[in-house]
Amino acid sequence: MTSVVMLAACEATIEGVPAGAVARVGEVVVETAQVEASQAQLDAFGQARFRGPDGQRALVAAIINEELLVQEARDAGLTDHPRVEWAVLEELAQLQLAAMLERRLPRAEVAADTPALRARYERERERFATPERRRMRVVRVQTWEQGERDLARLGAGELRLDELGAVVRTPLMKRDDAEFPAYHRVLFDPKLGVGDVVPSPVLSGQVLMIGEVDEIVPAGLLAFEDPEVQEQLVEAEREARLVAVEAELHAELAKRFQ
Repeated sequence: MTSVVMLAACEATIEGVPAGAVARVGEVVVETAQVEASQAQLDAFGQARFRGPDGQRALVAAIINEELLVQEARDAGLTDHPRVEWAVLEELAQLQLAAMLERRLPRAEVAADTPALRARYERERERFATPERRRMRVVRVQTWEQGERDLARLGAGELRLDELGAVVRTPLMKRDDAEFPAYHRVLFDPKLGVGDVVPSPVLSGQVLMIGEVDEIVPAGLLAFEDPEVQEQLVEAEREARLVAVEAELHAELAKRFQ
């Protein structure tokens, strides 16, 4: 069990975590001094990067992950194995690398580059395309023959769907002929509109159903301003730019430590 008190809420306490500590991982208590020592191992920017509530959360999370790894190795009898030490060093190295890359290419800088994000959006419009989706109002039937008889009566206007049993609305679905070859071929017939009876029983899993088209959401495109689109664009643009940034960083480090 891991108990955590984040530094953003100094008044918060969690049962089992001593006063003044920031976390407990098993029997190991993570003290404030340990967090400060880990932060001191970073360069000047890294120390600044992990100040404040969000930075402290990220740093505490890294320390917890490191301790969990060590305890797992100890439980497996690998306490003195060099791989344990290596894994701990890797954890710290990842923290340092993240800080160095953020200094060289701040995420906020990429997020503010609207022309570049707009250009990527236009190049990758297919990523943000949304297919047509449809849902049905259905009732369950026991046999195909019963379903066809009831469909004929529905089509003739002799009764309503809710007179045949409990009506259920299916989820909105995009067309997937690979998984639902007969079902979706019928449901997504372009001649059908909202309220039209689906002209054949359909099978979903082991449930046989009849019904009518309940809703049609046309195909479209997520807007550039959509928060999810912005998040994807920033991540993709930053990842592309980081290739050159990391290469430059590695070259500098190689030269420094050769």
